[in-house]
Amino acid sequence: VGASLALLFPVGVVLGLLGLIFGLQATVKIMQYPQEYSGKILATGGLAISFVFMCGGISLHAYHYATEVPEGFERVSFVSDIAKKGFVNKQGKLDFHDDVKLLNNKEVFLKGYMYPTGQTEGLTNFILCKDNGQCCFGGQPKQTDMILVQMKADPVKFRETMVSVAGTFKLIPNSGGGELNPVYTLDAIHFSPARTSF
Repeated sequence: VGASLALLFPVGVVLGLLGLIFGLQATVKIMQYPQEYSGKILATGGLAISFVFMCGGISLHAYHYATEVPEGFERVSFVSDIAKKGFVNKQGKLDFHDDVKLLNNKEVFLKGYMYPTGQTEGLTNFILCKDNGQCCFGGQPKQTDMILVQMKADPVKFRETMVSVAGTFKLIPNSGGGELNPVYTLDAIHFSPARTSF
């Protein structure tokens, strides 16, 4: 049963692998000592089911990853390509990292978590956070950990799980400080629940 989670969550592939290992160990032990142990059919059946779910899970997640980016958009990691870059100090002034500057006005696809504001329906814009640690437990995200997503297509509903967005990424110079004041914006034409978590 646990191996079937491989079809739903990437971590489930590990359960499929564990089922494969334990099933193989049980099958070998039963074959070595047929007089002492029974359950050969059950062990080999579990082995086969774990193998199928593990391979199926890997294939399904690989397919989702390969097909989730809309045509014309570049996959960008919110965490490593944007948030971790932070600001850099140039001649005594904070500035955008050069790698992030290269993304300005590019068509990008990225994932994150919607910051909860109380409104759940008809959102034409929202704050996207790099993870759900700060956005969902009362923390204040850093400016570089947030993106103001402005929907250029239909309004969307709030989701607690990871979402995917695609659109034109822009830097917001001189945005100043303050609560929920991101320095990046995304004019989005695509929004959906994330099909993969990586």
